[in-house]
Amino acid sequence: MQIGFLASSFANRYGSGTGKHFEIVSKVLCNNFKSEVEVIFFCNDREQYSYLKKDPNFLNAKLTLLPSVKGKWLRSSRQYFRYAFESRHNKIDVLHFSVPRLYPFFWLFPARKFVCTFHAGGDITAEKDSFILSREIYNLTAKVFFRKLDAIIAVSEYGKNEISDSYRIPKNLISVMHGGTDDVWEVRSKPPKNYIRKNKKLIVVIGRWQKYKNVQLVAKALADAKQSELNEFYFVFVGKRISSNSIMIEQHLHNVNNQVYETIDYLDQENYVGIIKEADLVIVPSLNEGFSHPIFDAFSLGTRVMIHDHSPAAQILSERKGVFIADLRNSDYLIDLIKNAILMPKSSFIENRNFLTSIEATWGQLAKNYLMLYDKLVK
Repeated sequence: MQIGFLASSFANRYGSGTGKHFEIVSKVLCNNFKSEVEVIFFCNDREQYSYLKKDPNFLNAKLTLLPSVKGKWLRSSRQYFRYAFESRHNKIDVLHFSVPRLYPFFWLFPARKFVCTFHAGGDITAEKDSFILSREIYNLTAKVFFRKLDAIIAVSEYGKNEISDSYRIPKNLISVMHGGTDDVWEVRSKPPKNYIRKNKKLIVVIGRWQKYKNVQLVAKALADAKQSELNEFYFVFVGKRISSNSIMIEQHLHNVNNQVYETIDYLDQENYVGIIKEADLVIVPSLNEGFSHPIFDAFSLGTRVMIHDHSPAAQILSERKGVFIADLRNSDYLIDLIKNAILMPKSSFIENRNFLTSIEATWGQLAKNYLMLYDKLVK
């Protein structure tokens, strides 16, 4: 069985949850199920091609470079359709999309079946920092032509409801398959010595600096707090500065004593796991997610975590120890919430991982679920 993915779904998309989703599950398919499937990646450019070529996890995959086209306006869509026209008599079994790359007329691509993981409805419901034409076209394509897909996947029940409301898709057409969480379980982490401050609690705030990621809430709470309220804490902000919202966050932090916080754009896996393990509390303040890997990473490592009460993670982890769920739209009481959260008893990472395994939130199980779906569609 031949399964196709678009390399643009994940190649060179560091810090992207949807990118991580497709990269890891495709690696599992390439390595653990190579006798059952041939994985094909369609690359827009040499950069994506090289990204996959140098990773030994993709050694068993077939890489196809989409034809070059001139001009920039929706260039990737035009490459895709040129390939579809030139290769229309050579069909693969399944082409699996991510909704931010659901091209118009996707059903003309030379594939027998079409699957799309929507994750959730965030492309429509999340507050946007700027207008992106291609994204709007992909969303319109999903709204109008979703019935041409053979399967639609959400990563949580919350996401399923959001997809149904946002794209007007009947719920009976949407399957739920959780993302994986186990890629951090066996990582040999590096102790984050730089972030340890004597007699201070380490608070790690995770999220890209976009409006809906809500990092500005924490920054504003620090800016408004008295220095005496912050003396027992040291905040580390982990996330890319990729939008105009970054200016607001920087303005808030400009008014905060630099002995209280620091910011990091990106951490490799070893340092990321190390700082989460060491943290007294991980805050993921995002207001709009499909699943949110950092929340489950912290949970699976036995670290206390604070999350917004209207999120899929809050729905999944509502009864679990070490998870502090609160309304994270108002910064006025955030410092008090943090003080309460770090008083919670820590959870057992063994119990947490057993729970995540029981709800099939592992990459191996997700790959198996995808395979069962592909097999059912093709047969």
